[in-house]
Amino acid sequence: MQDLGTRELVVVGGGLVGLAVGLGAARFGADVLVLDADDGAFRAARGNFGLVWAQSKGARGRDYAVWTRRAVADWKALETELIDLAGVETHFRTGLGLHLCLGEAEFEKRRRLIDKVAGYSLPDGGPRMIRREEVTEILPGVGPEVTGASVSTLDGDCHSLALYRGLSIAFGKAGGELLTNAPVTSIASAGNGYRVTAGRRVVRADRVLLAAGLAINTLARPLGFPDIVRPQRGQILVTERTRPFLPVVTSDLRQTPEGSALIGDTKEEAGFDDRSSREGIAYLARRAVRLFPALSGARVVRSWAALRVLTADGDPVYDESPTHPGIFVAATHSGVTLAPAHRGPLAQWILRGQKPPEFKAFTASRFAREPVNQQQH
Repeated sequence: MQDLGTRELVVVGGGLVGLAVGLGAARFGADVLVLDADDGAFRAARGNFGLVWAQSKGARGRDYAVWTRRAVADWKALETELIDLAGVETHFRTGLGLHLCLGEAEFEKRRRLIDKVAGYSLPDGGPRMIRREEVTEILPGVGPEVTGASVSTLDGDCHSLALYRGLSIAFGKAGGELLTNAPVTSIASAGNGYRVTAGRRVVRADRVLLAAGLAINTLARPLGFPDIVRPQRGQILVTERTRPFLPVVTSDLRQTPEGSALIGDTKEEAGFDDRSSREGIAYLARRAVRLFPALSGARVVRSWAALRVLTADGDPVYDESPTHPGIFVAATHSGVTLAPAHRGPLAQWILRGQKPPEFKAFTASRFAREPVNQQQH
């Protein structure tokens, strides 16, 4: 058994959430070890669409809306930090984001969701709905079935794989240690802290953060938590490079700086099956052409599927174990959007006890008896 010593914080999970918290904790001066799983683990971070998205967050409560907007406001600072520490450019852009609606039924469903978020009287004014006439002023190439859209000036996107790489490098530059191929098998009390076992490696820690995505339930059950997460499959298509046609970001399509169009994303209840499906690919292709008819001649060059990490109601979980003080859990499907908040306030809470007021809405105990529901995008 290899003894890795004692650390102030051990993070279980080397995805976007774990690395962002690890970076923040290391920048605060903590001795941090991140234990990442093996190559066979489900990794939402590597299948992410790359949206930095606020407009639809908070339909179930004001706290999620406020938490998301705090993160989005800090995104430029995170990108600057990643450039300075890691030399990685995420190609972050913001200014205008649209969720396009096909038909009146989609428009009305979206309006009800946006009305809830806009009703919180947020400092930025919140998102709003616009009709087709305004949409065509922004995007002249939309198809005839587009009836309107929700719009927010806060929304944008980034290169999600560059974010993942940047967080990994920056974490190391800040003094953190990342250990790969080290799936955690057990966490047990040891004196005033905890003993974390990962195969033939063992490390002691004052605090432990469970940020292991879809592996959280198995790890968290013995530590006083109910089941927290479930999988949902999403698929993405990538076209060949085309001329610029999308000057802003939409929730269904985004065009990379190189010219490729990314088309997403499905919401499929497929359990832990992360394979692409012909039905999902066909759905994405049909919808993309209805939104932007000019894409009908574009060739699809690749596609992929990945599993989202969803909580039962779609909102995040940030909580401390009621039975094992010093054991924390963080779970969310918005690892890209919320990365600045995870590196900042979340890391501060874990290390220093400075709990953000929004966290009263993000406890794991709310799932003790609740059924799993569909999450809205």
